[in-house]
Amino acid sequence: MDGFITILCALIGSGAATALVTGIVGKRTERRRTETGESQGMRWLLQDRLEQQALKYLRRGAITYEELRNWNRGHHIYHDLLGGNGDLNGLKEELTRLFYDTKEGKP
Repeated sequence: MDGFITILCALIGSGAATALVTGIVGKRTERRRTETGESQGMRWLLQDRLEQQALKYLRRGAITYEELRNWNRGHHIYHDLLGGNGDLNGLKEELTRLFYDTKEGKP
């Protein structure tokens, strides 16, 4: 009889543990879906903003140190923290070259 009670307790305990783990994993998965959607939206907005700024500086033919520093900060957030795909890396190189070609960024 003691063996039966032990097995019964083990089955009940493992069932409760499984339900607990499944609940936790389910909540985490749901939260990740929400964060992923938010991250994708933020990444898209930031990419668009950085592209618009870069085009403005390239049309102007100059970029100041502060503008380049702020743009690079945004690029770091886009690329490294939000997982951007590298679409803006070419613009980053052009802006850096523009900075050095315009006497330390002074138009």
